Amino acid sequence: MAELLPTASSTKPRMSWQEFLSAGEEWQRWELVEGKLEFMSPTGYRHSIVISRLSAQLERYCQSHREWIAGGADATFAMRSGNWRCPDATLVRSSRFSGGEIPTGRADFPPDVAFEVLSPTDTAAQMARKRKDYQESGVIQVWIDPENRQAETVYPDRAAQHFDEQRPLVIEGLEGFTLDLKALFEL
Repeated sequence: MAELLPTASSTKPRMSWQEFLSAGEEWQRWELVEGKLEFMSPTGYRHSIVISRLSAQLERYCQSHREWIAGGADATFAMRSGNWRCPDATLVRSSRFSGGEIPTGRADFPPDVAFEVLSPTDTAAQMARKRKDYQESGVIQVWIDPENRQAETVYPDRAAQHFDEQRPLVIEGLEGFTLDLKALFEL
């Protein structure tokens, strides 16, 4: 693992983008949390199917709502805390990319909406840190629970909403957005 160097403005260590990219193997996923690399465990095929179906629904939405861009699980975003997060899927307003230029590396801002698919290996502590990071960064969070076939939408400024597969998930502020949970969970 690459050595982490402290910055002058922070007690948290930092690492360069190149060090971050070379920290693991191609098949692995990781985030930079509190100055340390946090590797994510493999999740299994069911988790992968839900993410694939989620990504397809997000892309369909973006095709008819060009003001939004969908991103996958390999995109890295800088949180206000300095942590670098890689949500399972994201939505970002296209206007956030100056001149329409999408970065080839990490986005130096948090996503507008982060989608996380819960896996059996997620710990309560990891989830709490991630939720706090998103909350402090003003991110709308969508937590999808395939095991219980439900989802929770957490807003930075209002009460959470809960959904099950009997009604589509909607996100306030995203005109025409619906997420068909039943389609995500069907086998």
